[in-house]
Amino acid sequence: MNNSVTTSLLSQYSFDLILNTSHQAKKIWIACSGGMDSSVLLHLIFLNKVKIEQALEVVYVNHGLQDESAEWGDFCRSQCDSYDLSFTQLNINETVPKGESVEAWAREKRYELIAQVMNKGDLLFTAHHQDDQVETFLLQALRGAGPRGLASMPLFKEFANAIHVRPLLNYCRKELLAYAKANSLTWKEDLSNADTKYDRNYLRNNIIPTFEKRWPAYRETISRLVNHQQDCASLMNEVGLEDLKLVMHENKLSLENLRSLSVTRQKNIVFTWLQELQLETPASKHINQIFSGLINSTSDNASCVNWKNVEVRKYRAFLYASKKVDKGFDRVDYAWDLARPLEIMDETLIARSEIGSGLSKEKIDNASISVQYRHGGEKIQPNNNVHTKTVKQLFQERGVLPWVRDRFPLVYVNDTLAAIPGVCVDINYSAELDEPSWQIVWSGYDKAIQS
Repeated sequence: MNNSVTTSLLSQYSFDLILNTSHQAKKIWIACSGGMDSSVLLHLIFLNKVKIEQALEVVYVNHGLQDESAEWGDFCRSQCDSYDLSFTQLNINETVPKGESVEAWAREKRYELIAQVMNKGDLLFTAHHQDDQVETFLLQALRGAGPRGLASMPLFKEFANAIHVRPLLNYCRKELLAYAKANSLTWKEDLSNADTKYDRNYLRNNIIPTFEKRWPAYRETISRLVNHQQDCASLMNEVGLEDLKLVMHENKLSLENLRSLSVTRQKNIVFTWLQELQLETPASKHINQIFSGLINSTSDNASCVNWKNVEVRKYRAFLYASKKVDKGFDRVDYAWDLARPLEIMDETLIARSEIGSGLSKEKIDNASISVQYRHGGEKIQPNNNVHTKTVKQLFQERGVLPWVRDRFPLVYVNDTLAAIPGVCVDINYSAELDEPSWQIVWSGYDKAIQS
């Protein structure tokens, strides 16, 4: 397509396919920054309003990183007023953590806020174009990314419970600029785009112009390469999902079954597994650490490989992955009225009224009930054992995951350990077979035990 871009061409190729394949969505959110790219996208939305069945909502995220941020929001609102489009502004009320990439942090926070206001099945339109795609590919290549990273930005991508769509991805910046001028559009210039301390800006302003002089068709060439990488990444995901059926058991990986496959398939399985768990994917160094420190390690210690908000651990015969466990939680006692559920550490404790199972109602009548966490050295005499055991021994016998043990609730009666939910009841507080009782049930039990 040359620079004499017409409204009909952009409308036809950018929207018709997307609208036909996304007709079940109830709402489309359009991300707007006030820049040229998003101004073109808004104009196209406006021109296509009659054929769009979904509700439309434009969203601007004020990241507060520039003095002009609030002004850009006002500009986006005025654009929406002129197009009769609903507008929402979201604000990031945080500062960039020390050591974090400003670009990456702002992008993550922006999508995080947008995800909070979207409903399941909604569409999010962003104005990413072909030049953005090329820049992303080159940045990923310079970071040594594999096929998944080099696949860069897809046209459609799952996003939270919604779908992220980039309808302008096949058009370059020059084409969009020509369209904007032909339609007398106005927009705001982000002066920070000239700041070459950011990698993308350095690439855009200092490197790519040299590419274009030598290889004028570099956009189309790299776009084809991106398509090849997307095919490769898609195939890897298909193979990975099939292999997961061989090695995954209740979201954890069997080390025995994993080790029976080639190293290449093992690596692909770990990537696919983390994607299925909706966890941040690892860099190559983290994959190498997982293999050397966990998969191929002969040690039974519960080692941990972590990055960002993800932790991968080995325990006995399995590999586990989860969001980072907060070790700084409050260890104070929680008073508990057994007649009411107790919400604690994102889980729930419930006392069910039964006969002959759990804590004797008579033995704890008028007693003070509390919930605490392990400090170390706690002992209890299970009602099926003649000897006292430490909580540590019981956790080892039951297969409680080591990194969860300090978050496993312990139930006290008058400051004496009386029950460990799902594990045992102390013999001094245990109900007789025909006696009214309280059966303590903890919602986090299955996640804490290696089954």
